[in-house]
Amino acid sequence: MRIGLALPAFVPLAWLMAAPSTQDLRLALSLGEALPTAGTPIVLELAATNDGEAPLVLDFPDGQRYDFEVFSEDGASVWRWAEGMFFTMMLGRERLDPGTSLRWVERIEDGLPAGVYRVVATLTTVEPHTIEGTLTVLQ
Repeated sequence: MRIGLALPAFVPLAWLMAAPSTQDLRLALSLGEALPTAGTPIVLELAATNDGEAPLVLDFPDGQRYDFEVFSEDGASVWRWAEGMFFTMMLGRERLDPGTSLRWVERIEDGLPAGVYRVVATLTTVEPHTIEGTLTVLQ
């Protein structure tokens, strides 16, 4: 009698294929208005662009695709988009054809107090990619 383990057909394919190179992946972070004032909404945009000549496949460990986090000058996290959210616990994949982009836009509705902040945007792939920017909020 033979005893074996049966796995769904997609599991070996998803994990045994060579991971596509993301060297042609370019991230861009837009912080909306150049110098927002305290308490006004702030728009954050993350764009992922395929600058290469071949399609890119982006693998994600769950349903989340991106995140934004804002840090004060002393390094404390003051706002995070995904804070308190739940995402599907299912592997995901996005295809980026050459010259195309994926974009995600979020708003900090209540704005931020006056100050200088570090904004980190993350493409939450299996191997995350991040980009940072500086945001100055005027009084």
